[in-house]
Amino acid sequence: MLATLLLFPIVAPIKGMAALADKIAKQVDDEFMDKTRITKGLAELQMQLDLDQISEAEYNEREQELMEALDAIDALEREKEEEEV
Repeated sequence: MLATLLLFPIVAPIKGMAALADKIAKQVDDEFMDKTRITKGLAELQMQLDLDQISEAEYNEREQELMEALDAIDALEREKEEEEV
């Protein structure tokens, strides 16, 4: 009991930082796993191509990156589903 009281000024900030790090990690995961963001990016990319704001080569390169991101999200979602079973 005494040790807990004496160590409280040291332990409490560490626990607080750990909780904050967990929240940040969850938010980053949520943003990474957001298919809507990638879908919007694909639509914007198509619009830029249609308006001749980017070349077809640039479109293909960026589209490939976005599609790979969608594939990565799908793979992670499948892994999570398999872990839950």
